[in-house]
Amino acid sequence: MILMQAFYWDCPRTEEKEGTWWNHLRTTIPALAGIGITGLWLPPSAKSSHVDSMGYAPYDYYDHGEFNQKGGVKTWFGSTTELQTLIQTAHDQGMMVIADAVLNHCDIGDGKEVNPLTGRELTTKYTPKSGKFPRDWTFFHPCEYSSADAGAFYGDLEGYDLPDLCHDNPYTYLGVMEYIRYLKDRQAGIGYDAFRYDAVKYYDSWIVQSIQEWQKCFGVVEYWDGGKDAIKAYLDSMRWSCSAFDFPLFYALREMCDNACFDMRRLWGSGLNGDVPMNAVTFCDNHDTDRSQPIVNDKLLAYAYILTHEGAPCIFWKDYYTYGLALSGSPHGIDALCRIHRDYAGGGTRLLYSDDHLYIVQRQGYQGRKGLVAVINTDPAAWRGVWVQTQWPNTQLSCAAWWGRDLARPLDQHADGGGWTQIFAPPRGFAVYVPS
Repeated sequence: MILMQAFYWDCPRTEEKEGTWWNHLRTTIPALAGIGITGLWLPPSAKSSHVDSMGYAPYDYYDHGEFNQKGGVKTWFGSTTELQTLIQTAHDQGMMVIADAVLNHCDIGDGKEVNPLTGRELTTKYTPKSGKFPRDWTFFHPCEYSSADAGAFYGDLEGYDLPDLCHDNPYTYLGVMEYIRYLKDRQAGIGYDAFRYDAVKYYDSWIVQSIQEWQKCFGVVEYWDGGKDAIKAYLDSMRWSCSAFDFPLFYALREMCDNACFDMRRLWGSGLNGDVPMNAVTFCDNHDTDRSQPIVNDKLLAYAYILTHEGAPCIFWKDYYTYGLALSGSPHGIDALCRIHRDYAGGGTRLLYSDDHLYIVQRQGYQGRKGLVAVINTDPAAWRGVWVQTQWPNTQLSCAAWWGRDLARPLDQHADGGGWTQIFAPPRGFAVYVPS
C-alpha cells in the first residue's frame, strides 16, 4: 500500500484551483496509479462556516458542496458531484479513498445560546440547510451526560468560544455514526472507503474503536506524539482496530536529514514501523508539519527510507509536485522509489549494517516481490560502502534507484556463494539494489 496525501494547507488558493480542486485531483489519478499509489487521502470535505476553509472545522456535515450557505454552494474544493466523480475515478483505477474525519469539534454555529451549566453564552445553535445533524449546547461539553472533556481542543485557544463535541450524549453519538455511514455510502452518500481520524488525543478512543469495529475498513489516527509507547498504548486501547501515523519515525527522519551529526545507528527501531509494522503509516511531512517543523534538507533520504521499509508509506502532495521530488522519468526520485516499493518491497526487514553515517537494510521478499537492499549514506563528501551478507547467494544485484550529491550510477554488484557483496551509496544519498 502507498498513500498520497492529496492536499496541503491553502492548496486551492496557492494553485489557483479554488472551487476546482476535486477536478484537478481527478486529472492526476491515472499517473499516480501507474507508479503504485493505492490510496488517496482527501481533506475534510464537509462545508465550514466560510468558503475558503480547509474543512478542519465542519459546520454542515452533510453539505459537501450542494447547498447555498456560508458564502456559496461549492466548498473550497468543489461540488458534491465533483467529489463523487473524483472518488469514482479513483475506484476505477483500483484506489481506495480516505476521508478526513473531524469528530472532535466543529465550526461556529448560527446563533448564540447560554449553557445553563456554565452560564456562558456560546455560538452552539446550528440550523444547517441540509436539515441533518442540527445541534445545540447539549451536544457539547459540558452537558448532562459529561462534564469532563477528554482533552480541550478549542478550550486551550484564547478567545475561541466553542467547546468540543460530547460523544457521551447519545444524540451526538448517533449524529456522528450516521455521518460516518453517509461518508461511506456509495449509493446515497459520498462513497469513501476508509478514514483518517483527526486530533484523536482530544476525545475518547472508544468512538474511533466503535467506528472501526462497525465499518471494518482501513483507518489511521493522528495521535501526534513523539513517543512510541504512548501511540501503542492508544492503539492497544482500541484493540488494534486501526493504524497510526508514525510520528516517532518522522522525528528521527527529520534529524537524519537536517542534523549533520545524526548517528545512523539511532535509525533502526526508531519508529512504530519497527515494532508494529502492520499498524504504522510512515510519512516525511504532512500539511501541519510542513507549516511548523518540516524536513528541510535532503528529504529524498527520508523517502528512500519509508518506501523501502515496512509500514504503509504516505507521500505528501507538496513534496511530490510543488517541491519537485517526483523526478519522473529518472531513477532518482519518489516515482522510482514508489515503483520499487510496489514491485520489490515485501517481507520482513533485516539490518545488515549501520555506523555513524551508513545504514543498510534488506527486505526479505514476499510472494511475487523479491525483496531489496537499501543503502542510505549521510556522509557529506564521500561515497560509502561495505561488505554485507544478503540472503541471495550467486545473485546479480542491480541498482534500480539512487540519488545524492554525486548522481553517478552505483555499479551493479554480484553476491557470491555465501550471499556476500559490497554495495555503495553516493554522498548524502541513497541506493536501492534489487535481485535480478
